[in-house]
Amino acid sequence: MPEPDNHLLKRKRARVACEPCRQRKRKCNGATPCATCTDWGYTCHYTDQTPRRRHPSHSSPATAKPSSPAAGIARSLEANSAAAFVRKMGLKVDPAKAPKLALFGWNIGARQLPSGMGTISARPIVDLISLADMKRLAGVYFDKIDPCYGFIDRRIFDDHLETRWQSPLSSISMYDSILAGVAALGSLFSQRSMSITELHLVESARSILDGHDGSGPPFLELVTGWALRVVYMRMTAAPHATWIASSTLMHLIEASGLHLESSISYDTVPLRPATQHDPEISRRLVGVAHHLNIWTSFDLGLSRVSFRTGLPLPPASKPGDYTPEVLSLLPASACLDPEISQTDSDLEPTLTKVLHGTHTQPPSVMAQTNLVLCILRRLRILNLSITPQITDQVLALFGKALSCARTMVTDCCPWHQVANVPMQILYVLLEMDTRASLAMLPEAMQTVTLVASTYDTATMREAYSTARLLVSLYQQRRSEDTRVLAEVLNLAPGGQVGEASAVTEPFSPRVEELSWLEGLVAEMPSLQGIELEPWLQGEVLAGEGWEC
Repeated sequence: MPEPDNHLLKRKRARVACEPCRQRKRKCNGATPCATCTDWGYTCHYTDQTPRRRHPSHSSPATAKPSSPAAGIARSLEANSAAAFVRKMGLKVDPAKAPKLALFGWNIGARQLPSGMGTISARPIVDLISLADMKRLAGVYFDKIDPCYGFIDRRIFDDHLETRWQSPLSSISMYDSILAGVAALGSLFSQRSMSITELHLVESARSILDGHDGSGPPFLELVTGWALRVVYMRMTAAPHATWIASSTLMHLIEASGLHLESSISYDTVPLRPATQHDPEISRRLVGVAHHLNIWTSFDLGLSRVSFRTGLPLPPASKPGDYTPEVLSLLPASACLDPEISQTDSDLEPTLTKVLHGTHTQPPSVMAQTNLVLCILRRLRILNLSITPQITDQVLALFGKALSCARTMVTDCCPWHQVANVPMQILYVLLEMDTRASLAMLPEAMQTVTLVASTYDTATMREAYSTARLLVSLYQQRRSEDTRVLAEVLNLAPGGQVGEASAVTEPFSPRVEELSWLEGLVAEMPSLQGIELEPWLQGEVLAGEGWEC
C-alpha cells in the first residue's frame, strides 16, 4: 500500500472535528452544526471556516435549541447530587444490584436514646442544665464549632448567659433559643452517645423558634437561633428536613435585611434591619446560611434560596478563626448552581483555583474537598478529563481529607463532612479507575469503617453497607473482565497460530480509520492521554522503526 500523503492527512484531520469538539476531545461528525454541539448546546464552528453539510434531523437547530438549557440543568442537577452520581455508577456496573437513589452517609445520622429514657418536652433552659454545665457546653461550642461557623458575638453571649441564670424565674426570651442551640451543639461535640439533656435542649430551642408570631421583620436573635438549628440538623437530621429548615433560614435573613450592606429602603418595602447590628456578625451569619443552603440544595437536587444582592462580602480574619476559609468557597460553589449558565471551559480553572486555596483546619479542608468532588462529578458527566498534574493534586487532597476525617472522629467532632466526604471520595476513586486511585481505596474504606464503628447509627450502617456493595460490584466486573481476557489468550496461544502467514508489509490505516480511532480514544477515559500523533506520521504508517 502506498504511503499516504502527510499533508493531505493532516488537512483532512483538521476537517474532522469542530473547535468545541476538538477542545473537549469529543467525537464530531463534521456537520454544521455537528451532532455533539446540537445535543450539548455548544456554538459549533470550524477553524478553516469551510462550509459543512447540514446535519439531517427531524427538527431544525432552531427548534432544538430550546431543549438545550433544560438538558443542561438536568445534567448539572445530576452532577451536583452525590446520590444521583452513585446511582448512575451502580447502574453502569450492575443494574440489578445498583444502590437505590439515596444520600448515603450524608451525615452521621440521628443517635438513638437508650430505651426507657422518658418523653421529650420543651422546658426552660434553666430547668434543663446547671450554670456550670451550660458554661462547659458553651466552651465546647466556642472551641470546636465557632472557629468554623463564627457568627455569634462571644461577649454578648456570655452576658446573656450570666443574666439568665441570675434570674431563673424571668420569662423565656428569644435569646434562650441561642443558649439552647449552643448547648445542644456542645453536647453533640462532647459526647458520642445521645443524652436526654441534649434532646431536651433541641426541643426547647425548637419550641421557642416556632413560637415566634412573625409580626414585623425578624430580628438578629431569631435568625441566629435558626442558624444554630440548621447547623445541628445538618449534622444529625434527614436531608429534606434540613433543606426546609435551611430555606426558612434564608427567607428569614432576607426578611430581616441582615444581608444588606447599606440601609437602602423603598417607600413600601423596608429593606433595613429592624435593630442595630454588627455588620461583621451579619456577614458571617449570612455567609454560613448561604453555605448550608447551597450544599443541601445541591445534594438533593432542589432549588436554593438566593438574594438579588448576591453573596455577602468576605468576613474579616481574626486569630484562631477560619470562618473566612470556609466562606471563601462560596463564589465557586454558587457558580455550580444549575440555573447559572457556565461553559465547560470554566470548570477546570475553577477546580485549579479551589485546589490552590488556603485551608488550614480539618472542617475547612473537608469543605474544600466537598467542592472539589462536586466539580469532578460535573467534569465526569460532561466526559471531560483533567491533566495528570491536576489529578495528582486531587489525590493529594483526598489523602489529606481522609486523614482529617479520622482526626475529627478521634476528637469527637462529628461534622457532617466526616461521613459525607469519605463516602464521596470512595465513589470518585472507583469511577476514576486508575492504579493511583485504586491504591487509595483501602484508606477510604478504612475511614468509612472508622466513622461507622464510632457512630453506630442506622445512617452510618447503611452507608457502610453501600460502600462495600459498590466495591464488590467493581471487583465482580474486574473478575469477569479478567476471565474474558484469559479466554481470548487461550484461543490464541503464543507462537502457534499465524506463524506461516506472518505480515510482510507494513500496515497503513486509511484516513477514515484514523478518524474512527481518534473518536474512540476521545470517548474512552481509559485510553485518554495516549498520544496518537506518532501513528499519524508517515514513517510510522510506513512501518519505519518497527520490527515485523
